Amino acid sequence: MTRKQKLLLYSMCYMVLFNAMNVTMMNVAIPEFRKVFVLTPSEVSWITVIFSLFNGIAAVAIGKLSDKYPIRRLFVIGMAIFMAGSLIGFISPNYSFIIFARILQGIGGGTLPTLSLVAVARYFPKDQRGYALGMVFAMVSLGSAIGPIMGGLLTDSFGWSSLFLISFFSLITLPFYLKYAPKEEVKTGSRFDKVGAILFMLAITSLLMGINVTAWLLILAVVSFVLFVWQAQRANEPFINIDILKNVSFSLVLFMGLLNAIAYMATIFILPLMLSKVNELSTSLIGLVLFPGGMMTIILGSQIGTIIAKRGNRFMNQFSFTIMTIAFLALSTIVGASPIWISVLLVVVCIAFTANQSALTNRISEILPPNETGTGTGLFTFMIFLGAAIGSALFSRFLELNSGQWNILNGHADSSYSNAFILAAMTVVLAMVVLALEKSLTKRQKIRVDDEYLK
Repeated sequence: MTRKQKLLLYSMCYMVLFNAMNVTMMNVAIPEFRKVFVLTPSEVSWITVIFSLFNGIAAVAIGKLSDKYPIRRLFVIGMAIFMAGSLIGFISPNYSFIIFARILQGIGGGTLPTLSLVAVARYFPKDQRGYALGMVFAMVSLGSAIGPIMGGLLTDSFGWSSLFLISFFSLITLPFYLKYAPKEEVKTGSRFDKVGAILFMLAITSLLMGINVTAWLLILAVVSFVLFVWQAQRANEPFINIDILKNVSFSLVLFMGLLNAIAYMATIFILPLMLSKVNELSTSLIGLVLFPGGMMTIILGSQIGTIIAKRGNRFMNQFSFTIMTIAFLALSTIVGASPIWISVLLVVVCIAFTANQSALTNRISEILPPNETGTGTGLFTFMIFLGAAIGSALFSRFLELNSGQWNILNGHADSSYSNAFILAAMTVVLAMVVLALEKSLTKRQKIRVDDEYLK
């Protein structure tokens, strides 16, 4: 790898690191936002919901745009939008401005990891791409791990507005990126499906607001989705090629990924609120409770890949879904107990989530032909963002319901958090049912192919 390529890679990784930190830093500060602006759980959840929503949509859109426009130009635009959101967030006088800031951060932030991966594929030799991709993913994991610690310390020391200010440090390596990123010309012939993108965004936004605000918006979500499918079928270059969803096994894998993300991201949203209200921890201590989960995921990442290679994707999914369910049931039982035990169980949840996503991603490469793997992986990535948004929106609403006491083993007076973890366990159990269905479907398809061969 040349010096120019190294500096380009390091500059991208540095900016991706701060984007990843931005996600988990805000999660830790959720109780502080709720206290300062006097918000309900469903209201404060929009700090994470709106960011995840626009992060996912931007990631899909920028992948399409990078086929036509120079990566260098798109990267600068993405950084500019991200910085604009950070500045508005830092000077926000009220909660509405914070939500607007998070929209801009979501759009800008969604472009950075995607464009970094595209840049690796386009600018680096084939024998060096593995190392470069590993560096990008390592920065995502590292940022997610240290985000809670950084968020807790900054919030306790300088207030919530400092979480937006810290993002400006990501500009340090931008000059290196501009110097070493190759200059490209705009490609002709490729068209961006603007109508499809708008309908897709309207459908997803209406779905989340229907869950979190008013159920009537679910009707708009259905109508928008039907129109989006119609547009995708008639467009020459649709925003999302939905023909790939005709592969039933792939669709089931997407659904498992969505359920896995919903359960995990709901937990990441719930825990700071619970630790603040029930355990009465400061934001810094909440960050310390969350930190081991992300850190252990980084440490055990290579071992997870080794186990998948030896035992297979389904074994990893079955095992990880099982221990994830047990961990959620245990969390439901020990609400109000020592934060140390909560941190230990969160480590289990984090490792299981990562193992599931790794196995499901690997499964996509097995069930899709090579020319569709890129599209399939992109859709799967979007499902993670969508799961993060749905998980926060759905579970924040659930916390406001008077659902009684579901777990008789938990004696804490506030049963809403205990019930929420049971709901998370039920979500994972549903994923296990889908896994069994996908396994049965694959087995029937194999028998059918063998019968046709014998004929």
